[in-house]
Amino acid sequence: MRAMADAAWAFRRYHEIRERLPAASFPGVSERVADLGDITDRFDVFVFDSFGVLNVGETQVPGAVARVAALRGAGKKVFVLTNASSVPLGRATAKYAALGFDFAAPEIVMSRALLENALAAERPGMRWAVAAPESAAPDELPGDVVPLDDAALTEADGFILLSSHGWTDARQDALSAALVERPRPVLIGNPDLVAPREDGFTLQPGAYAHALTDATGVSPVFFGKPYANAFDALLTEIGPGTERRRILMLGDTLHTDILGAAAAGMASALVTGHGVLRGMDIEACIAQSGIRPDYILAQI
Repeated sequence: MRAMADAAWAFRRYHEIRERLPAASFPGVSERVADLGDITDRFDVFVFDSFGVLNVGETQVPGAVARVAALRGAGKKVFVLTNASSVPLGRATAKYAALGFDFAAPEIVMSRALLENALAAERPGMRWAVAAPESAAPDELPGDVVPLDDAALTEADGFILLSSHGWTDARQDALSAALVERPRPVLIGNPDLVAPREDGFTLQPGAYAHALTDATGVSPVFFGKPYANAFDALLTEIGPGTERRRILMLGDTLHTDILGAAAAGMASALVTGHGVLRGMDIEACIAQSGIRPDYILAQI
């Protein structure tokens, strides 16, 4: 599966799993704008996806820091809504600071935090086997968590795909076999299929999660975009009093950022210059997917 991780494969795969994603309604046409400067006055809150919008891998997208600063200067609220699960929130704030951003912790809504909240509410005694390297700090998850090794395939009460780093097709096959033998809950910390990096794309937990469903019939629980839990958490941080159509979600994928925003009743803007759909025929992708953003722009 790793050899297929490119933009065309990701779009095809998102299209194949569309029925598993939320339903939403969309505008009839998308307005093309040069950048956010053209529409700043139309919104009170700007919500940024991270990979493909603010950064590509560990590299800042040119102009992103200045744009966030300009929005703050105009009195706008800014947030990050990211399907990042491989680092705790404290490390995420440090990462953004190293890239030049000034996001405070309450302005960063991460899928990992949603997963952690769910684990904290789980029934006592549940043992979870977690797929993640030590760098992802799986030991900081609440509850009884152990590494997803061969023994855990038999003994664990449920499984968590927190990171795809180090995950292999062999480990995927072993987990699939364990779930066929004894179905158990599977929690996914990052619903994305791929993430753009400096040298290409990497497969994310969402890609393996949907492959598990195909192979076993087990339906994982996803935490993050495009699912409602991510946007509900975002709206809680934004607070009451802001009309949803005055909130703009900026993302690089139709099936996560744009779809999720539309399902939540928010406005959306597809950023095409650096992310998952870079180099693709955007109008063809919109037509095929049926997912249309309110705005299309190459740069923020």
